[in-house]
Amino acid sequence: MKILFAGGGTGGHLIAGISAAEEVRKRFRNADIMFCGTDKKFEEEYVLQRGFRFKKIHAKKWERSFKGVFAFLRTTFVGVIESLILHRKFKPDIVVGLGGYASFAPIIAAKLLSVPSLLLEQNVVPGKANLFLARWADEICCHWRASLKWFAKAKKVHVTGTPIRKGILSGRKMNFYEKFGLDFTKKTIIVTGGSQGAQAINEVILKSLPKLEQFSEEIQIIHCAGEHGYESVKKGYESTKINSFVCSFLNDMDAALNIADIVICRAGATTIAEITAIGIPAILIPYPYAADNHQYWNAIEVEKNGGGYLLQQIDLTPDKIVEIITDLLKNKEKYDRMKMFSKEMGLPNASVCVVDMISRLINYREIRLVLLTR
Repeated sequence: MKILFAGGGTGGHLIAGISAAEEVRKRFRNADIMFCGTDKKFEEEYVLQRGFRFKKIHAKKWERSFKGVFAFLRTTFVGVIESLILHRKFKPDIVVGLGGYASFAPIIAAKLLSVPSLLLEQNVVPGKANLFLARWADEICCHWRASLKWFAKAKKVHVTGTPIRKGILSGRKMNFYEKFGLDFTKKTIIVTGGSQGAQAINEVILKSLPKLEQFSEEIQIIHCAGEHGYESVKKGYESTKINSFVCSFLNDMDAALNIADIVICRAGATTIAEITAIGIPAILIPYPYAADNHQYWNAIEVEKNGGGYLLQQIDLTPDKIVEIITDLLKNKEKYDRMKMFSKEMGLPNASVCVVDMISRLINYREIRLVLLTR
């Protein structure tokens, strides 16, 4: 079994791919897995750290200008040639598109060589790459039922959920609190703006700390501030009574989420998949400059289903943050209801479902090849 995972550009696409690849490796120990993506350094590092091979291919975002379209077409053409060469050398049984502009060329090459392909779509509103590639892919796995209307012309679409990291489902453990120097009797709030941090979130949380000090006996905070915000955020917490763990990048997000009672974060698809798999009430602050405003629509879906709050960045103020946290701390019935609704949205077995699809497509291809050679 040879599988090529294609895509990237953001950590969310890559995490979903790695999670699916680890499920493949767990079930099929002899599987040969390769990733191909962009020249962003973190992609290659992330893949190699988890024991998979990585191949860079030329890829470029679509930009709405004459120069942008020309550059996209030229780069994609080069990427298709590279992908065809990669196909000939690696000979994958299937190509799994993870979304993002880096999935374009490998999926097109798969179609040209009659290799089956599967797309993963994590957002409510699909990205341009998956919308374009849907006509050529054999099957699509999406996270949200609301996404189905966007793939009306696709061959087959399944609501499987987004593959998440195995550690997300490890459960609450005492040593997780000890790892962060926290108290298991207190409510734990996680603040994160993603792998790069989010300055707007950092700033408003720092301004909220004086008002949150009234709850210093009840709450503690894990704050992932990003490389550029770390020093100022660390200094801000040092002047308060609130017990905290501040970092620039959180290597053990699995453990952090398992002890979280409230999460304040962006509305990336993989983030939402992970917090709903556990069932954590969330204050979602969509990144306002995300492609097609997809984080906003992800957050809308969570709020509509009762699993969290949507707070747009333009409305982000210390008073609003303190108001929501206070409401959740003081209204246990509301908190428990939100936790239940969040968990009801979760699809924790997504990795298993996606790998089932991959395995079935490969088996179908093998049967078809045997019949053709008779």
